[in-house]
Amino acid sequence: MIQVTRIFNSPFVGVYLRTWEEYTLVPRSADRDIKKIVSHYLGTEPLEMTIGSSNLLGSLSVMNSNGVILSNIVSDEELRALPRGMNVAVLSDNLNAVGNNILANDKAALIHEDFSSESERKIGDVLGVEVIRGRFREVKTVGSSGLVTSSGMVIPPNMTDEEIEELGRMFGVKGRVGTANFGSIYVGASVVSNSKGALIGEDSTTVEISNLEEALNL
Repeated sequence: MIQVTRIFNSPFVGVYLRTWEEYTLVPRSADRDIKKIVSHYLGTEPLEMTIGSSNLLGSLSVMNSNGVILSNIVSDEELRALPRGMNVAVLSDNLNAVGNNILANDKAALIHEDFSSESERKIGDVLGVEVIRGRFREVKTVGSSGLVTSSGMVIPPNMTDEEIEELGRMFGVKGRVGTANFGSIYVGASVVSNSKGALIGEDSTTVEISNLEEALNL
């Protein structure tokens, strides 16, 4: 299922929300309607929290079925909002907007080229995936510009067919190039999705929404 929406009056919903198949991280101060939308369209349990007192949960975290990676600005109190037993890693890297710099599903993680070796190891261990350093041509922030789930993938329009196929093999899904929010290449910052549904930034065009629906197999 797909829902076009805004959060905090912004169409960049992927900046504020982070989801996978079971849970969605939702800012504590978000409107109650957003929490209902998350439950209905993504089929997940909302986990209300902040990271470093910030609402930018999508930019500051990465999730898959195996665990969650968080920015080093998270506090011990904020960590207690996560389910007991969930695998968690807090990266000490200077690249603390981990959601902007890591693109991951249950098979692989594409990470910013400047992550430390220690962070690369933690990402692989906690998410239980193969980790590869890379970029989308000149775009290094692979997490904010790309979007991958267990059923599909969207990457920026500057990628070739060969590069799309290579990434598809890496993540184990088929995908295509695309934009959201009226031409933004930052699809990861504009869309929140899992295999069950997607929340798409309200400024997205009908053509963009259709392309996202097909690319993510929704």
